[in-house]
Amino acid sequence: MPIDLRRRPDARLQVSRLAAELFWRDGVSATRGEDIAAAAGISTRTLWRYFRSKEACIEPVLEEFGRRFVAVLAAWPLTATIEEFLGMPGIAGPVVYSVDDVLAMRMIRLGFDEPALRSSWLMVCDDAERQCAQIFGLRLGLDESSRELKQITASVSGAVRAQNDWLSVDFVDRQFTPDGGELLAMLAQAVRDGSNGHLGAAV
Repeated sequence: MPIDLRRRPDARLQVSRLAAELFWRDGVSATRGEDIAAAAGISTRTLWRYFRSKEACIEPVLEEFGRRFVAVLAAWPLTATIEEFLGMPGIAGPVVYSVDDVLAMRMIRLGFDEPALRSSWLMVCDDAERQCAQIFGLRLGLDESSRELKQITASVSGAVRAQNDWLSVDFVDRQFTPDGGELLAMLAQAVRDGSNGHLGAAV
């Protein structure tokens, strides 16, 4: 069935999944916008109306992958340290990745060899960084436009991006999945170290 981009709220994500599958199976250079449109059951003209390039088609999948970090930070209570908060779930055993997680990590891994895909990932990370600035500003009592907050947010976001890069390469190249507790500890350390100790404590 054709994907209705005008009426389905998840339509861009559906197209994104198809694009990621085609890039992984056939390669980025061998996959044309026409191929993605055909897989989605839409015209190429419609595809370009919603995506600026064929590489940009993977951004909704990457956004789903990055959104989780922002959602976790948004739920972080002011009264808890980052370690207390992330330790609450008590996740044991290897992390179980969703189908979308796997697609996103494959695209992140391909991005090391495909600059246009890497650019899409960096754009998604930049958007997440802006959302994190609001969260960090509230915790630190800093205005979103302040230089200090921008530096802290950029440092933390860079640390988390590097962590996601490492996790993606480890999973795609070596089929390695970390322990859930280890992953949460890594995230807490990225927040602490990336902010040079400004973030992590209870307020």
